[in-house]
Amino acid sequence: MSAAIATSVGCLVLMFGLAIAFNVNIGALGFVAALVVATVGGLSADQVLESFPADIFVLIAGVTYLFAIARENGTVELIVRTGVRLVAGKVALIPVVFGVIAAVLVAFGVFPSAALALLAPLAMTFAAQYRVSPLLMGLIVLHGVNATAMSPLNSYGAVTQSVLDKSGLADVSIWTVFTLFLAMYALLMTVVYFTFGGLHLIRHGHGQEPAVDEIDTTAVMVGRVSGEQKVTLLAIAALMVLALGFGLDVGITAFGLGALLTVLFPNRADGAVRGISWSVILLTSGLFVFVGVAKEVGAIDYASDAIGSLGNPVVTTLLAFLIGGVISAFASTTATLGATFPILIPPLQAAGFAHIPGAVAGFGVAASVVDVSPTSPSGAMLMANVRNRDKQVYFRQLVAYAGAMLVSGSVVPWLLLVVLGLG
Repeated sequence: MSAAIATSVGCLVLMFGLAIAFNVNIGALGFVAALVVATVGGLSADQVLESFPADIFVLIAGVTYLFAIARENGTVELIVRTGVRLVAGKVALIPVVFGVIAAVLVAFGVFPSAALALLAPLAMTFAAQYRVSPLLMGLIVLHGVNATAMSPLNSYGAVTQSVLDKSGLADVSIWTVFTLFLAMYALLMTVVYFTFGGLHLIRHGHGQEPAVDEIDTTAVMVGRVSGEQKVTLLAIAALMVLALGFGLDVGITAFGLGALLTVLFPNRADGAVRGISWSVILLTSGLFVFVGVAKEVGAIDYASDAIGSLGNPVVTTLLAFLIGGVISAFASTTATLGATFPILIPPLQAAGFAHIPGAVAGFGVAASVVDVSPTSPSGAMLMANVRNRDKQVYFRQLVAYAGAMLVSGSVVPWLLLVVLGLG
């Protein structure tokens, strides 16, 4: 093992350790680590910056720019209000509708953390109002947020597509990966619904939780559609048509539509720039630069060869799923995907593995399904908004569920997508 490879491994471990212990953006650490490895490996500054993911930068910045305007002018909340109004009186459908709304928002470009921050307070309020289990409601919303995060319009999908392209797998459609990923989450959400109280809601029209006083949901149910919101809805629809129907670049198209909205409604200009997910951009940019430098000095090939030497790619994939779940329980899911995919995919290619889309989708599920842990930002968001259950009880329930997902969230996708090769 060369000094540059050893430095790469040490820097990667240190990056995740510091990010977990001190909540430092791992992308910032990635830029520093890339410089250290490049210095040891004798690479120039130009070689370091060759790995900067300009395509992902434009995608994330453009989509979040557009949706920052949609959040500021109430268009996203309008979508939520409309969905909830459609099921007024049908209590059994309320968790389903929140899950669907979460999935739709994220599929169209709202980042998972932003969608959860918007929906969690509303969902938990309705759970308290209609005596729905907060565990059921919280899990459905959180899994709904993750279910479509592999969309090409979102961070998981963008990172995955970039890694596939750079691994020589451009012929592997991100839509195939997205479909398998979504199917696994649809199965999980169905199990969650019927396991944690959905059947009781269907039979009795209400949950089993104690009633909570002073819950007001009228604010979610009222409101007119403004002209600005109508134009924003048209802009979002135009993004889908132009990007998916005519193949225009998603990020640049989103920037153009967002700029048009700020011309028409200038008071939204500052909020649009502030609403760009700079932390996610920093994370992905720094991580990809580090991975690029590590690949240049031979660290990625070294790690891939080590994994390939384990033998059976099916067993290797299961180990990768389990390790990815453990890492992601404490670190960013996007960072886990970006750091691990370049190591996981080459051994599968070398072994002639036939189910690479399933392996990629399964790893994404294993890494994201543990986000429910209360030690993660997503789990903490649910904890902060629960209204009809003791927070300590809720904490223990989330911990137990996250522990179960650490195992089953890896084993089930592995069995279905890798061993059986479904899809």
